[in-house]
Amino acid sequence: MEALKPHIPANSSVLIIRPSEVTVDKLQQAKSSLDGLSVSFELMERLGSSDTLYSVVVVGLFGAEKDLDYEQIQKSMRSSGIIAIFNGDNSSVSLDLLINGFSDSQQISENLTIAKSPACAFGTSTAIKLAPKVWKLDADDDLEDLIDPDDLLTEEDKVAPNKKLYTCGPKSEKKKACKNCSCGYAEELAGAPPPEFKSACGSCYLGDAFRCASCPFLGQPAFKPGENVKLAL
Repeated sequence: MEALKPHIPANSSVLIIRPSEVTVDKLQQAKSSLDGLSVSFELMERLGSSDTLYSVVVVGLFGAEKDLDYEQIQKSMRSSGIIAIFNGDNSSVSLDLLINGFSDSQQISENLTIAKSPACAFGTSTAIKLAPKVWKLDADDDLEDLIDPDDLLTEEDKVAPNKKLYTCGPKSEKKKACKNCSCGYAEELAGAPPPEFKSACGSCYLGDAFRCASCPFLGQPAFKPGENVKLAL
């Protein structure tokens, strides 16, 4: 503990993680070694049961701790607090601390490693302001390879559809159904339910790739057998 004291700021609150079996004498000895500081003890599995935040959290003082819950430890710490790990595996402790959000890891002695918790409180969030993506051309940019989108249109593309070409159906000029309507438009105009359609090939519901050339379902998405497809136009 003497190696840790120089790294603890004055008036810090210290939490020492203790095992379930430890003598009162050892607890008193640990507390007296940090004379002048506020010292508390808690079991690892009980971390998070209190809203109190500590400036320093000490782990492994009474023996190596296994299965450290770094998330609960960080929740119990103030921002920019100090975590001190005694009797840890020095080959992996620094990496474990870095992976779990701690920084400035230092090996103080053969059996002591310390690090800092994040400068923001656990769970802190902030909005990210993203600048609008605007593509600007400079005077020196080569414009020869740019394509005018209007040049991609042919004269036929610019001609409006002639409704007179449609003698029936919702696209027709008079919006009327064929005499032998089989697509259900006649029933739609009459407000009646569409007739039950019996497929000749049995593949209508699979999609256009499996439909006949005269299939009334051409252009509609695939559907389950027996399901009526309704398009929101």
